[in-house]
Amino acid sequence: MTERTSASGFGDRRIGEFSFREHLELIRTRPGMYGLDGSYGDYVTYLYGYDAGTRDGALLGFREWLLLKLGHHSSFVWPRLVTELVLPEASPGRGYRDLDEKQNSMVKALFRLLGEFLHDRDAERDGLRSIFRDYALHFRE
Repeated sequence: MTERTSASGFGDRRIGEFSFREHLELIRTRPGMYGLDGSYGDYVTYLYGYDAGTRDGALLGFREWLLLKLGHHSSFVWPRLVTELVLPEASPGRGYRDLDEKQNSMVKALFRLLGEFLHDRDAERDGLRSIFRDYALHFRE
């Protein structure tokens, strides 16, 4: 009887699958390969879809992490919070769709913030729990 070998070349993932961090790097460096035009709005739409495909697990805690960085509570969704962090002078009502001349800085900031978030979330065993704990402590009423 032959021994079955693992189909995994990367830990517990099957060959051909990527971690979220690896996927972010691929869409950042090769947006056209994923049908993206490289704009902030396109990345936001793509990431919403990716997150939905992971049952909201890929970006779990990202909004709370952004609010901790901002230091104040907000009802905005994460794309607008990124805009507020990067371009605090941007009009809240206009959102990110009117950022034509600032697209490049917004895209760079989005991927920088996602990288920082993933680092904090994955830095320790309970990184995500720590984010939610800090959020609850900071914003409790």
